[in-house]
Amino acid sequence: MSRPPLIKSLLSGAAAMLALSVGGPAAACSDLPNICAANAEHHRQMMDIAATPQQGEPDDGGARYAEPPADPMRDRMSVATGMIALMQQNVDNMARRAEIMKDPRYARYENGGWDFFQDHAKPAPGEYCAAFYWKKDGLVRVSGPGGDYEGALLTFWSDDIPQPVGVEKIKVTLVQSDGSPPQTVEAYNYRLPGEAYGAIALAVPSVEALLDNMLDTHGFELQIKGKSVAKVDWTGGHAARDRLKQCVARRARG
Repeated sequence: MSRPPLIKSLLSGAAAMLALSVGGPAAACSDLPNICAANAEHHRQMMDIAATPQQGEPDDGGARYAEPPADPMRDRMSVATGMIALMQQNVDNMARRAEIMKDPRYARYENGGWDFFQDHAKPAPGEYCAAFYWKKDGLVRVSGPGGDYEGALLTFWSDDIPQPVGVEKIKVTLVQSDGSPPQTVEAYNYRLPGEAYGAIALAVPSVEALLDNMLDTHGFELQIKGKSVAKVDWTGGHAARDRLKQCVARRARG
């Protein structure tokens, strides 16, 4: 028996979406909508830390400043968008492109692949589990629960996705490679400070529902008012699903 389309089996319009405040600190929120404010405060605190001289050193203009904790997702986005920009800037410069092809990042750009991590500076076991797939200009992440958030998200990035000042709830049309009819669903559109691309996140009621319906090979295209704004085709979806299940299984249940 064939499975239903991934998103069709998970999203039922607005009923599947989560409440989200779209003002104030939500502009700096992560992909977990109900911790937008907390994440914005965390971002502010990290910037304060980065602007503070390390202990015992005078602020004399030459002091070394503290580094904020690593941001796992931003680090990976920087690698991906940096390579994409290099390829786009040198599209007609064959000599330069030949040099870029020697860069270790190029193999990932050309062939695609998954990164697995917990998307938080200090995650508890099994929380904020994430799998990020990147190939050329296709970027997508599958991520699971963290904190009080019990759901999961399927998040896309691209240069064509709008970059609103805050977080906006928008309608997008999702086209999948399995031949199912296009579906128009509600999604969240935002851009985190410092990131090059806008993002669109589709909320799913539970991580189990998302993982159980992941296909090994799957393609997605997002359209806004008939215009294509993001497109990605992943491979290795079953291996990614299994890695995420292992991560989520370590989460403590209340």
